[in-house]
Amino acid sequence: MAKSVPLDFPSLRQFADRPALTDGQHSLSYQQLAAQVSQLANWLQQLPAQRFAISGPNSISWIIADLALAVSDKICVPLPRFFSAAQQAYILDTAAIEIVLETEPLAGSIASAVPGLWYRQMPPAGTHSIPSFPFLSGKVTFTSGTTGSPKGVCLSWAQQAATLAGLVKALGAEFSAEAQQQQLRHYSLLPLSTLLENQAGVYLPLALGQQIIVLNESQSGLSGSSKLDLAQLAQSLAHYQPHSLILTPQLLQALLLICQQQPALAASFRFIAVGGAHCAPALLAQAAQLGLPVYQGYGLSEAGSVVALNLPAANQPGSVGKALPHIQLRINAGQIEVKGQLYAGYLGEAARDADSWLATGDLGQQDGDGYLNIDGRSKQLLISSFGRNISPEWLEAELQLCPSIAQAMVCGDAKPWLSALIVPRSARQLTELSAQLQALNARLPDYAQIRTVLLLNEPFSSQNQQLTDNSRLRRQHILARYQQPIEQLYHLTPTTAEPVLVPLNQEHRDELLSAIN
Repeated sequence: MAKSVPLDFPSLRQFADRPALTDGQHSLSYQQLAAQVSQLANWLQQLPAQRFAISGPNSISWIIADLALAVSDKICVPLPRFFSAAQQAYILDTAAIEIVLETEPLAGSIASAVPGLWYRQMPPAGTHSIPSFPFLSGKVTFTSGTTGSPKGVCLSWAQQAATLAGLVKALGAEFSAEAQQQQLRHYSLLPLSTLLENQAGVYLPLALGQQIIVLNESQSGLSGSSKLDLAQLAQSLAHYQPHSLILTPQLLQALLLICQQQPALAASFRFIAVGGAHCAPALLAQAAQLGLPVYQGYGLSEAGSVVALNLPAANQPGSVGKALPHIQLRINAGQIEVKGQLYAGYLGEAARDADSWLATGDLGQQDGDGYLNIDGRSKQLLISSFGRNISPEWLEAELQLCPSIAQAMVCGDAKPWLSALIVPRSARQLTELSAQLQALNARLPDYAQIRTVLLLNEPFSSQNQQLTDNSRLRRQHILARYQQPIEQLYHLTPTTAEPVLVPLNQEHRDELLSAIN
């Protein structure tokens, strides 16, 4: 057994017969969960394999597999379901995976030691094909990043335990069952292969004795990293009445739409964390008006997913909160740097110096009270041909507030004005979209106004390599995909605050014009 793990058997058994997990059809108490984790861990320890992947949709068995790999001191590689087949194959090969644990069976899969979990043996890798893992690597989380192939961030089980301890210290006193005088329910909506949900949406609720609602894609309405069935999500939220959620800004916008239709739903929530991308203060203000307790945070995989977080007793809207207890934070030449219980290193590379500061690549400021404000990415700053420095994330957060916009990316580096690539919610809302953009431009300084818009007919997603696994834009991929039509935008001559809307292609153009007329 690993010396230090996020959740050991005493941690689970202390809550005895209290409900731990439910998928709508089956439920496990904490005692039953501990028994199944023990059963699977004993089976895993009898296998000579050391490197395991977990594949498949969110499920009770996914959580059991993750906990069992930890206590049996194996290497766990969550396989993002929303990665392409080529990316998944790359991960299996790069990490030299020996066995894949699956939450839904494929051809040739064999039943494991616990219900709802199967396994598949991978072809043996040659000695030369086995990469170097930094010392004490426990979990390898692959992030697609903003460019290039997926990169493996190696975390020790002790580091993940330290992240959990920081979260418990920050939230435990207020959100334990004893403090709330009831057992709280966390709805695990994001994919479990996402480190943020894995840490804060599984380990934390279990450490606090909460019940986790873990539904598959058809039940929750969220498939992949960004495909959302709003009606199905609304139905599942109304049915389970959860107390907590972890959301991206895009999912928060969806929740606002649901709560506008079902105002009573907001009353059940105690804590909603939002992260993964910059969130506009106005979006947080809308949530507050609806009575939603939304708290913005900030993190990165190298720090175990959570670095800073606003809390009910220490909340400064617009900031991402204060650093958690296990993390040191400083601003160096405008860039955020962190130190403390961080990752062991990258897969296939030398171990990092544990005493060194890590440059995050994010720009920010920290006020006298310790609250951190994010200004954008250091490598994503746009410089217009007039020499104005502009953070695209600032404007993308503003665009999130437009009800007619599903997704947006701002571009215009070395150009005379800014453009936006927009995925509209509906082709029938173009008149509304134009009015919303015009109203936005009226609030913005002239150098930051959106003058031209390219209307897309395909959303940004992990499947088309345009989103990372935590829903961040892969800007270089998007710019390369739409390079020619973007260049054509700058042959136009916009003259007013009303942006020019340009459909991507003739077929889409005819569809949109028909919708307008």
